[in-house]
Amino acid sequence: MYAGRHELTDRTVDARPTGRYPQPMKRTTSKLQDMLLDATEAVVARQGIANLTLDAVASEARMSKGGLLHYFPSKDRLVEALVIRTAEGWRSCYTEAYERSPEGPGRMARALLDHCLSDAKCWTEELRRSSSAVFAALAQNPALIEPMRAVYADLHRRIAQDGLPPGVAEAVAAAIDGLWLDWVLGIVPLEQDRVVRVRRALEDMLARVTEDCRLPKAKRTPRKRSGRRRV
Repeated sequence: MYAGRHELTDRTVDARPTGRYPQPMKRTTSKLQDMLLDATEAVVARQGIANLTLDAVASEARMSKGGLLHYFPSKDRLVEALVIRTAEGWRSCYTEAYERSPEGPGRMARALLDHCLSDAKCWTEELRRSSSAVFAALAQNPALIEPMRAVYADLHRRIAQDGLPPGVAEAVAAAIDGLWLDWVLGIVPLEQDRVVRVRRALEDMLARVTEDCRLPKAKRTPRKRSGRRRV
């Protein structure tokens, strides 16, 4: 998942108890909530989610604890909002990228490549911090995975309707998620040369498959079967 910067400039997180995940966020503006969630990420990055307190977040945000409680009445609601912001930020990113992408087979896959693999400089330390904070939140409370599952279910529904042979658009999404995971965990550096190599390889695959899809079935490239040959 690569979301880029995901300020909810036209949304706000409903701080009331939901009882289950996920819940849609209200469509009203609150940059102040974004600022509080940014402060939460900073505290988690600096001292770990186990040491996250409302007092620490209020101090980081330079706000009174009462002001923080007005928006997030408990630490659990604050952490939940953090995860929801990231999940919905990713949904907004791939949806907007899809709308910008030309129609035709592979539209969702092409949108993902254009949004996620254009420039390594877009993968900022701010984004890494945000992703790391979400990982920490999920480790502490696995139930918070539900907003992420809902967003990925939507993404993979779009992928399944992408007009490509099964597995092709999924391979693009999986490659991007793999790069993201490597980067967030610090396993492999994300350098521009690597971004270019991966994008070119995926674009070449999409070009071949898309061209094949436009041909009559009789002229399409035969697909090789995997596995053992029966005797």
